[in-house]
Amino acid sequence: MNTPGTIPGFQFYPHVGQVTIEGPYGATGAADTPSRRKIFVCRPATARDEGTCARVIISTLAKHAFRRPATPADLELLNEFYLAGRKEGGSFDQGIEAALQRILADPEFVYRGESEPAGLAVGKSYRISDLALASRLSFFLWSSIPDDELIDLAAQGKLKDPAVLEQQVKRMLKDPRSSALIDNFTGQWLGVRSLKASEPVVNLFPDFDDNLRDAFQRETELFFGSIVREDRSVLDLLTADYTF
Repeated sequence: MNTPGTIPGFQFYPHVGQVTIEGPYGATGAADTPSRRKIFVCRPATARDEGTCARVIISTLAKHAFRRPATPADLELLNEFYLAGRKEGGSFDQGIEAALQRILADPEFVYRGESEPAGLAVGKSYRISDLALASRLSFFLWSSIPDDELIDLAAQGKLKDPAVLEQQVKRMLKDPRSSALIDNFTGQWLGVRSLKASEPVVNLFPDFDDNLRDAFQRETELFFGSIVREDRSVLDLLTADYTF
């Protein structure tokens, strides 16, 4: 090991150069886990049922990954990957794995794109599609993909209806996943995340510790969360006479 500073412009310190993980040994196959149950929404009883079950699984995965109902073209392409994986790997699970790998590599999963209507004049505004609205709504409130109810309403063209939209927003705010909105808003806009890197002057604040730091953050999250979930005025952020 070089002594720090012996080469101009470089510093050398003890470090881990490589980590090797071996195993598991004697594995008997993948265990039944909650994540696998979300993928394998059906199980073929016989070899003849594999094709039908595979289409159900692929259709469900594609719907969630692409945030829209899967089209016949989607299913045809993904089924080709399933069949290739099934043949090469020798099992139903290997076929589903190949189809899932293709889904996860698809640009529609990796990116959230919105297409403009054909023939739209430059600079002209337009209404986004219901499916685009569903994605915007879910990533804003949940920081995640829309669920089946939201996708189904969007696919039916009902989400743009003000009454339906309001009902869905209220439903989503009641869902535990809406905590992402509170965490992200307080963390980014109010700068709560920077608390972890803040260290007050010890001589002036000798009683400051991690418990107090966590309390600062939790108090802000509870305060903003109450405004959102109780449908209070946004002005309460500035004028509220209560806290937690």
